[in-house]
Parts: sequence; structure tokens; C-alpha cells
Amino acid sequence: MKIAPFHTSASKDKILSQHTQKTTQEEKQLRNIQNSQDSIEINDNQLSQSTKNINNAIGSLQIIIKSIDEMTHQSKALLKIAQGSSKEDPEAKNLKEEIVKTFNNATFDGENVFAKNYRSLTSDIKLDAHSIRPSEIKIEDSKNISAFIKNLDTQKKYAKEAINLLNEKLEKDLEKLEKTDKNYDVLDKSALKEKQFKDSHQTQGITLEKLTKLLG
Repeated sequence: MKIAPFHTSASKDKILSQHTQKTTQEEKQLRNIQNSQDSIEINDNQLSQSTKNINNAIGSLQIIIKSIDEMTHQSKALLKIAQGSSKEDPEAKNLKEEIVKTFNNATFDGENVFAKNYRSLTSDIKLDAHSIRPSEIKIEDSKNISAFIKNLDTQKKYAKEAINLLNEKLEKDLEKLEKTDKNYDVLDKSALKEKQFKDSHQTQGITLEKLTKLLG
């Protein structure tokens, strides 16, 4: 009596079919994990950029406050001259030049801090840095100088408020980054049995023994 081999052609076909199904499932799982990783990395990059922008903005706002203090001091000296004389005083001209110089030298990372758009970070910011225009000061007009000083005071208040708003936003972004890191850590990247998954794509020379290990 002839005994048929344990592994018949039908057995091979069945095992190959099971292997193909499992490989398809593994490929799908791999794609899902990769998509999750890509999504986390994109969010992570966006939050990191947002954090960097906020930090830069806070640094710029601190320079604005310091520069406003200096321009306020200079402007008050200019106002005294304007109130005490109806004639153009050379000292008044020098003071205006100093105010303009203070304004122009107020830079952060190579950019003038009064030229930046801080509202792009959050619409709650009231600061209007563009409204500060020392070049438009009229040294013989005390009302004009007083209005300039008043606006400096207003914008300084708004700059301080902006720093508080951005600090709050920064804290929220850092919390999101922390959650993102935790989500990344829980991804089961070992679930695919990486070596076996790669081997399963090398269909040439697959033996029943190899298939049994892969499917086992």
C-alpha cells in the first residue's frame, strides 16, 4: 500500500492561501501604523513651529516694551522743549533723531520688532505696533508729541497683554506636544514581526516549513 505524503498539493495551496491572507492583513496593519506615525510627526512639526514662533514673538514683544520705555523718556524731554519755546530748537531735532534711532534699532532676529504682525499668532492681541511712527513727530507741535506719548503708553499695555496671551498659548501647545509624544510611544511597531514580514515577501523558495513558522 502506497502512503501519500503528509503535505499534499492541496495542503500547499491551503497554506499558501492562508499565508497570502495573513500577509495582506500585515501589510494593512503596517500601512495603518505608518499613517499614524506620519500624522503624529506632522502634528509634532506644526506644534514645534508654533512653539518657536511664539517664543520669538515673546522675545520681540519684550524688546518693544523696552524700546517704548526709552522712546517715552525721549519724547517727554522733547515735549518740554516744545511747550517752552515756539521756535524750533536744535535740541528738539536731536531728540527726534534719537527717538527714530531707538525705533530703528529695535530688532529681534534681524527684523524690526515694530514691523511684525503679532495678531497672526492669535486674534486676541490688541497691539498695533505699526501705529508707532516716530518719523511723523512734529517737534514744534506739543499736541502731536503728547499724542505720540499717549499711543506709546497704550501700545506698551497691549504688548504686556500680548505676552500673557502668548504664554497661555505656549502652555497649551506644550501640553499638545506632550500628548503627541505619548501617542507616538503607544504605537505597536513590533506587532508586524518585522523580519518575518520582510521574509514573507520573498516568495521564491518558500518551503512548507517556512510557511508553517510564518503562520504559526
